[in-house]
Amino acid sequence: MPALSGRQTGPLSISFEVPLAEPAAPPANASGWLYWHQPDRQYRLLGLGMAHVIRARGGQRFRQLETAYRCLQTNWTRVSQGRGRASAWVFVGFAFDPEFQPEQGWVGFDNAGLYLPQLMFEWKKGRCVLTFNCYRDQDTLPEKIIADWVARLRSVLFMETARSSEQRSRVFLKTELPAASDWRNNVAHAIAAMKANRFDKVVLTRQLQLRFGETVPHREMLSSLAQHYPRCTQLSVNFGHGTLLAATPEQLFDMSAQHLHCDALAGTFPAHQARPDAQMEIHEHAPVVQAIRDALHPLCTELKADQAAVPLALRSLSHLYTPVHAVPRSDVHPLQVLDALHPTPAVGGLPKESALAWIREYEQLPRGWYTGAFGWLGDHQEARMSVILRCALIHENVAQLYAGGGITRVSDPDQELRETELKFEPMLNALLH
Repeated sequence: MPALSGRQTGPLSISFEVPLAEPAAPPANASGWLYWHQPDRQYRLLGLGMAHVIRARGGQRFRQLETAYRCLQTNWTRVSQGRGRASAWVFVGFAFDPEFQPEQGWVGFDNAGLYLPQLMFEWKKGRCVLTFNCYRDQDTLPEKIIADWVARLRSVLFMETARSSEQRSRVFLKTELPAASDWRNNVAHAIAAMKANRFDKVVLTRQLQLRFGETVPHREMLSSLAQHYPRCTQLSVNFGHGTLLAATPEQLFDMSAQHLHCDALAGTFPAHQARPDAQMEIHEHAPVVQAIRDALHPLCTELKADQAAVPLALRSLSHLYTPVHAVPRSDVHPLQVLDALHPTPAVGGLPKESALAWIREYEQLPRGWYTGAFGWLGDHQEARMSVILRCALIHENVAQLYAGGGITRVSDPDQELRETELKFEPMLNALLH
C-alpha cells in the first residue's frame, strides 16, 4: 500500500464503508476502548487501540491541545474508499479540574487528552464507516501497521456479546462519601460562605460506592441505559484499568461551521412536579444561561437563547433546560469553545475561580472525569462534547457512582441531599435490575 510506504511522518487514516452491524457495547475481549452513543440520533462511535495520544494539563490545557491538534492536521494523510466518509476523527476527554492527577481509581485517565484510535467505527442510522488509523514515523513498518489493524478488527468481528442474567449479584458493601450528615454540613458551610459574599454558587459532589459479589456487567448496563434513557448520550471509556460509564443528559456543545448549540441544564426536581419553585430558576438556572452567553459572545457572530426554561423529563427526575444557539466565527476552533465554556456554573460555580478554590479545599474525593467532558472532533469545525454526568467508575466488582448539586444561598441541605439520591437512580437501576 503506497500510503504506508516512503518517508512520510504524521497520521494516516484510511476509511471504508463496511456492512457491519452495530454492537450493543464495546467488545468484551477489548483491552481498551472509547465509546459514544446517541440513541435518539442513531449515531454511535467505537474506538479501539491507540494510534496517537496528545496529553495536556493545567490552566492552558485546551490551548495546548488546540496547538498540537492544528500541527497534527498539517501532516495528516486521509484516504476515503467509495462512500466511506468519516465525521469524527479523534476523541477528546478531560477531567473537571485542570490540576487533577490520576488517583483513587482514576489511574490511566489523563487530565486532558486527544485520542486517535487505531480503529474508528462510525455508525450513522445503521450505516458503518470503518477508519484505520496509524501514526507514521521513519521507522514505521507497513507489515506491522497492517498486522495491528487486523488484530483489532478481529476483536470486533468475533467479539463476545454481553450476556444477560435473570438476577444480578447482591451488594456486599455500600458506602456513601461523604455520609449524609457530613454532606448536610458541607452544604450549610457553603451557604454561609455565600452569605458572606465569598461566591454566589458552588457545585458539590457525592460518591456512592458499591461492592458486588461478581464483576459488574458494565456492557449490559450500557444496553439498559440506552433503552431507558434514549435522549441521553451513552459513554464508555477504558484505558486498560477502570471503566468510566455514563448516561449524560447535558451536551456541552454541538458545533459545525454554521451552527453552535449548547445546553443550559441546571436545576433538578422530581419528574412528578410540574415546575420547580421560582427560586431555583432565578438562583440556579438563569446564571448558567447567562454564563454560557457571556462565554460564547466573543466567539460568535450571532447568539440567542430561549426566553423561558422548560422542564426536561428523564424518567424519575426533570431538569430546567434552555437551549442556546449561536453561529461561530469562521476562525474559531472547537477547542477554543471548550476553553471558554468549561466549567460552566452548572458543574463548577460562580465566580468560576472562587468556586473552584472552594471545591479544591472542601471536596475531599477526586472527581476525576466526573463533570469534565467527553466527545469528538471532526473536519470543518465539527465537534460534539457532552458533560460527564450520571456516571460510574467501575473496577471489576466495585462501582463508584457520582452525583452532585448546585448550591446557592437559598438552598436547603435536606433537599440537596434528596437531589443527589435522585441523580444516583439511573446508574443504580442499571446496576441492580
